[in-house]
Formats: sequence, structure tokens, C-alpha cells
Amino acid sequence: MSAPGVYLLLIRLRRGLPVTLGRRTVALAPGWYVYCGSALGGLAGRLARHLRTSQVRHWHVDALLAAGQVADVQVCLTTDPAAECRLAATVAAWTGAEPVPGFGCTDCRCATHLFRFAGRPGGALLAPAVLAQIDNIMSALRQYAPSPEWARRDAFQTLVACILSLRTQDPVTDAAAARLFAEFATPAALAAAAPATVARLIYPVGMYHTKARNLVALSRQLLERFGGRTPAEIDDLLTLPNVGRKTANLVRSFAYGLDAICVDTHVHRIGNRWGLVRTATPDDTERELRNVLPQRYWIELNHLLVRHGQLVCRPARPKCAGCFLRPWCQYAALCAAQAVIAAIPGAPAHPAAPPGRSVP
Repeated sequence: MSAPGVYLLLIRLRRGLPVTLGRRTVALAPGWYVYCGSALGGLAGRLARHLRTSQVRHWHVDALLAAGQVADVQVCLTTDPAAECRLAATVAAWTGAEPVPGFGCTDCRCATHLFRFAGRPGGALLAPAVLAQIDNIMSALRQYAPSPEWARRDAFQTLVACILSLRTQDPVTDAAAARLFAEFATPAALAAAAPATVARLIYPVGMYHTKARNLVALSRQLLERFGGRTPAEIDDLLTLPNVGRKTANLVRSFAYGLDAICVDTHVHRIGNRWGLVRTATPDDTERELRNVLPQRYWIELNHLLVRHGQLVCRPARPKCAGCFLRPWCQYAALCAAQAVIAAIPGAPAHPAAPPGRSVP
């Protein structure tokens, strides 16, 4: 018999769908739906049935599955009969959840076990377990991460250094930034520089010719549009050449001390490995972290996780056996859940898994 447990189905419904619930018909609007279920007799058989549903058969969810597409599956291994209702309560608390009354709850006292979201939710079933230990996690990370260099630079130099760092290793970035700022430390100085000179100073950072042109153009825009001041507002920062959300949030947090979450590949990967989020892109990760992570940790999160991601929680072959976060990390539970899901034909891979791969 396969492992028992509870599960979530994330279903994309592209067109409206009428569903009969008892004596009434409910019109399901297009969007994303999360259905909470249990399979104490075995998850594999139940989920395999859901994933091959092509027509209405018996349960209310069959109509939704026949019309929609399963985008993700999450499971929790348990034999507790009350776990399904607790799961529904957890999803009901996710940001943007819209309950569909009377759906999937005929044998309990819950109002519903189905919730609609306008956009794809990034909620993770394991997030409550991670958040219960987040103070311990962040305290432990602080002991292993020295203060970041960028925190001691002004806003303009923080902005430039972050742009230089894209697709470049940290030692190369630091050396290039030092050479550049020794000659052009302000927007006015860099705006007057020749791109060829800037390219020579920042070589060998990735795409150094393009970055040199963009840094000169960025400096000129700072002079013309912002009086030489590097803006703190994210909408303003995003209008500058080569500035994305990661760079904008880094400037806001490190240079201005504003509450912002800077999400790079390390934060995206580790947040998903912990089970804190379940997201496909760094931008999705940022949005979900803003929903679940206590605000007091927003500014330091990037610095702490970059260090941890480089040394321990690496992209390939993470050093889990010797990791100091092992008592609180939910990666082992995530892998156990993914092993159940991976054995089911047609089950989607973890949303943050590399193309063609699932979370190990």
C-alpha cells in the first residue's frame, strides 16, 4: 500500500465552468484553484486517479479536473483524519484566497475545501513548519555571514556594484567596482566617462561592454531625471537601464535601510528547498516572501542566503549532512513528498526544479 496522507491540487482553469453542488449550480470563474483532499488509504492511487480524470465521474472535483489543468501537487504524509481540514484552514489563510462554499466538504464541518486565486499562488504546505523555526534559522545564519561590503557604500555605488555583479562572481565584481569607483565615484563623473574607458576598468565582468554603455546611460539619467540622486522608490529604479527587481530591492534595503526583499537565484532556490515558498520564478518568490516572511528579516535575507547558498546549500549537491540548519530545514520532508509525487504518472515536477528535473 502506498503512503497515506493529505494533498493539494493546484488547478488552472482558463474558462468559466458551472458546477452543480447539491441543489445549486456554482459558476467557477477562470483562475487558479487549490483543492484540499486526503487519501489515508494511499496517496499514489488517489492522485493517479485525479491526474487521469478526463470527464465528470463521481466527485465535485472531477468536473474541475476535466475542464482544468493540474499545475502542481503537494502532499503531506500523515495518518491523522483531521489533517485535511487543517490543510483547508491553512490554504484559506493564504493571500488572495477566495473560498468556494460547499465544495469538497460534505463529510466534515468545514465551509469548503476549494479556494480560488486570481493569480498563481506560491503558498507551500511546509511553510508553517519553517516559519515556526524562522527565528532559530536566521539567528544561526547570522553567525556564519560577515557584514556585506555593499552595506558600507552609498546608494549610487550600491546600484552600480549590483549591476556589475550580474552573471559575475563576487571576487571579480568587488575588484571591478573598486577600480571603477577609484576614477568615477559619482553619477556626474561616470556620466562624463567614455564607455570604452569604463569597459576597460570593469573587465572581466560578464557582458562588460554592454554594462559599460548602460552604466554611462544610467548615470546620465540620474543627473537628468533625479538631480544626481539615486532614487529609493522601486518604480523609479526599475526605469533605469539594467535595473530589475533584484537590483532595485538591493538598493532599497542595503543603501536606504528600507524594508525590501532582494531575491536572487540563491534566495529563490533556498526558499523553495526549505519549503517556505513553492514558486517558479524569483519574482514569484519575492511576492510570496512578502506574504509570509516576518518583515524584520526582509533586509538581511539576501545577504544571509547568498552566503549560505555559496558554501552549503549549493545549486548541485547541497551539503545537507553537515548543514547547521538541518534541525529546522524541511528539505528532507520536501524530498520525501516529492518521491511520492514523482512515482505518479503525469504528476508535474516541483515548480522550481530545473527543466527536465524534479527536486531530488
